[in-house]
Amino acid sequence: MCVLYFWLQSMLTILYPSLMPTIQKMPGGILPICLDDEECPIFIVKAPKEYILAAKINASFKIYLVPVIIDNQQTFGLVTAFFDDEDEPLIIKTPLFADDFSLALFESLKNGRINVHFFDELSRERLVYRAQATIPVDTQKKIDEVTLLGFSFPNARTIINEIERWFGLRTSFDDARAISVSLSESVYDEDFIILDVRPEPHTYHGSRGFSHTILEREEPGSYQEEDIAQCLLLVFPPEQIYINPKRVYDKEEMCDILVITDTKLLIIQAKDSPNIEQISRQKLSRKRSNVLNALEKAINQIKGAVGYYRRIESRLEFLINGKQYSINTKELEVKALVVVKELFNDQYGEYSSLLLDFFRDKAVSCIALDYPELYQFCSRLQNEDAFFEAYNTVMTHAVKYGEYPRLRLGLVEE
Repeated sequence: MCVLYFWLQSMLTILYPSLMPTIQKMPGGILPICLDDEECPIFIVKAPKEYILAAKINASFKIYLVPVIIDNQQTFGLVTAFFDDEDEPLIIKTPLFADDFSLALFESLKNGRINVHFFDELSRERLVYRAQATIPVDTQKKIDEVTLLGFSFPNARTIINEIERWFGLRTSFDDARAISVSLSESVYDEDFIILDVRPEPHTYHGSRGFSHTILEREEPGSYQEEDIAQCLLLVFPPEQIYINPKRVYDKEEMCDILVITDTKLLIIQAKDSPNIEQISRQKLSRKRSNVLNALEKAINQIKGAVGYYRRIESRLEFLINGKQYSINTKELEVKALVVVKELFNDQYGEYSSLLLDFFRDKAVSCIALDYPELYQFCSRLQNEDAFFEAYNTVMTHAVKYGEYPRLRLGLVEE
């Protein structure tokens, strides 16, 4: 009972529900908040589960103040790094401008003591830590003297591009000048389960009527499928989403998720791996190999799903929880989507070869997204037309140039 009370008194979700709409609108990133009745500034990190686990394992993360030159003027961006790998950690890129956000951010970090609240992409509060931010002298001097540019979308895009390039070339000297955030004390139990019993997010076909999630996942499959369904609900009505459909003749799974609209049949196959310390600390070469293996397995499963669909193209029949569905799909355009844990920019040639081989073999469009990208797709493209327009842009580029692009969503005028 004492632990539960402490937890409730520490979670923003419970203590400051008025902040939740702001957090829910964040596509991801960092957000400083200063409240009059809080002793320390609040520092929100909204990021995938892998980033949060890396922070937990290391009890720390780092923030790099990165110089950028735009039109002969120096400005800055931030890279927030979570070290699952020493050389190529997981990162959040943040452009800085002359605005209240940057002012609050620097004031929070200069305070030294902060409370760090970790949220995942679906705005579920995962962990809370009392933390200490330590700013090296040289970096503090830059902060004190910093002059930032006014906001513009072109400037934001330039800063994002430049800080990513800079970070890839950083030195041990740059590492030493990074701001260190030490997670000194966990405010509540780190191993709790989040149970969601709201009816609205659980009306898609195959839903149990509730969902639960944990940060560290030994068996990731069902958690990932439910998370993907929650992402898809940002775009599609629940009656168009079918989770874990099974073939009628042998009751084996056809694919992980189907989305069936008035014009499209989207076959989704997902591959994840355990979110545990052992996997987080794997060498980068092993992680890269795992992605290719996962992608290949997912494509083979989608081949099976397409083959099953084509047995009787005018009607798709499948089972979910023992209930049989029979849907007229004769006029629907078939597309496929693979969702994996992560994709690496320098491996897109290898990914593209596998995906385009499938496209040529089955004459079905197929793209691959990692889970964070899927969330970005769904959170920024909140209707069917926009979602498939972006999908088609990726596919058209791949067919024309022989390699899939990595779309950057956001940072454009709407």
